[in-house]
Amino acid sequence: MAFFVRPLTHAMSIFGRIFGKDPAEENNPQSKAEKESALPAKGGGNGYSFKWYDPGPENPFGIRVLDCRPLTWHVVATTKDKAIAERYNYLRRSDGKDLVSAPINDSIRCRVSLKFPHNGAALEGIVSKADSMDVKWDIYIYDSIFLFARSWTGELCYRAVATVGPSEIHITEIECQSSDANIAASNVYFLMGTHAMRRVLPHRLPEGTPEDPMMIATLSFSLFGKLGCYASFEDITRIPITPPKA
Repeated sequence: MAFFVRPLTHAMSIFGRIFGKDPAEENNPQSKAEKESALPAKGGGNGYSFKWYDPGPENPFGIRVLDCRPLTWHVVATTKDKAIAERYNYLRRSDGKDLVSAPINDSIRCRVSLKFPHNGAALEGIVSKADSMDVKWDIYIYDSIFLFARSWTGELCYRAVATVGPSEIHITEIECQSSDANIAASNVYFLMGTHAMRRVLPHRLPEGTPEDPMMIATLSFSLFGKLGCYASFEDITRIPITPPKA
């Protein structure tokens, strides 16, 4: 596909679902899968060293970020649950059409304005598929609606309405769980930039996330796998995404 595509009451909802901290999300299929993730370092050892970068010559993003790569680039995603592994493998053959009418529990629709460069090609079908369990998302588009699903479980997390023009993709509405409303735009922006456009971007952390580097890097890997390179508490949607250089 030719696609130029890289007080908060429930702020910890994503964090809670991933690590099983929120009893209200106990039956969420995403939490059941992700809490089975093992994080052994490739080559052994766990002496991770993380660094915060302020905007400057070593940081092109214009916001303060934590470099999570010492963990996210050096761990392997696994599951102890055979059913989850089989589900993941089964989903590698899916074209995502079953998600077009799939419900999102306790959903809310949020008005947004997220813009991405585009080369004008028609978009329909698979945008991005995880090629290993270290990649946590699959993305599809049907009738100008982007569908963002967890690669392990197939759970639809975001449904984004877009206008696809000759030089730009403009997402104007996102449907998501109500508990994720305050971070949905940032997550969709990150997923479009990294998974679809193959750019490097930081992801935004939920408000209330402890400022502990190991915890942040572990969360980054659980949410975004090996593409969770950098994390920030600041607004990532103001980081410009430009077309690839000719």
